Amino acid sequence: MRLVRNLLWLLLVIIPPLLLGSCSPAATLAPTATPTQLSVTDTPEPTFTPTKEPTGTLEPTATVTSSPTATPDLRPKPENWQSWPVIPELDPAMIEVFEQGQELGRDPHVFSVIGDCQSSPTYFLSLYDEGRYTLPEGEEYLQETIDWYAGWFSHRSVTVKNGMTAPGALTPRWADQEICESKENPIECEIRLSNPALMLISLGTNWHPSTSHEQYIVYLNQIVDLLIEAGIIPVLSTKADNAEGDYSRNLAMAQVAYDRHLPLWNFWATVKDLPNHGLDKDQENVYLNYKGWDVRNLSALELLDTLRRQLSGND
Repeated sequence: MRLVRNLLWLLLVIIPPLLLGSCSPAATLAPTATPTQLSVTDTPEPTFTPTKEPTGTLEPTATVTSSPTATPDLRPKPENWQSWPVIPELDPAMIEVFEQGQELGRDPHVFSVIGDCQSSPTYFLSLYDEGRYTLPEGEEYLQETIDWYAGWFSHRSVTVKNGMTAPGALTPRWADQEICESKENPIECEIRLSNPALMLISLGTNWHPSTSHEQYIVYLNQIVDLLIEAGIIPVLSTKADNAEGDYSRNLAMAQVAYDRHLPLWNFWATVKDLPNHGLDKDQENVYLNYKGWDVRNLSALELLDTLRRQLSGND
């Protein structure tokens, strides 16, 4: 019995350490069996090397997209208005105004004028309704425009009056009280009565020294706002005289035309080479003489013809 006990004791003392020792290899091998660790250790270069090349190719892409190319504005500046062309090209924005006006029911066969006595049909344009004209050789095509606007060359607009100014055209007390509604200013009244698609703005000879250049631009913009909202193209005009002494009224017309992408009829350029700029010396060099009137009427007809063709897509 004692021998058996001794044998059992030996088994209890010796076998457990052997069993514990047989588990240690499994414990030490477990970490090296992880697939991800083996792949990183075995192939380090393919994993990291490719990421260096794409990093360098991102810079050209960022440079191209961060600096878009803008269309350069090649229009002549307002301060150079004396070199602007006599007859303008319509900006696409004005085509849109015309199209909006057509949706509002504006009559494409009607134009009107905002101006002082020098825009009165007595002197300005009525000859084309009355047949008192002979078209220059080579310009017989203008007859098509005379026919297109027939009846409106002799129209007496309520926005044409002796002494009319830019602020006056916006003031109800300057409206004709017999035909204009209460609180209508002359422009609003003329739009209601005539329903024009174009309005020629010929102002500036009558000016007040207290009205600054900046204030005059504000008034012109208010007139433009009224017309564009009504779907009518505002056509600005320079004038022959320099009653204000520094041509600031012509500069204002050019500035507003430039800022608002409006057509500008540079009438000043048509008479600048005439004796005394086409002005009557006996009328304080403010009103046109006979030659000046001939040039003004023909140039205005050429203006209307060009605008009509551009609006109809036949320019």
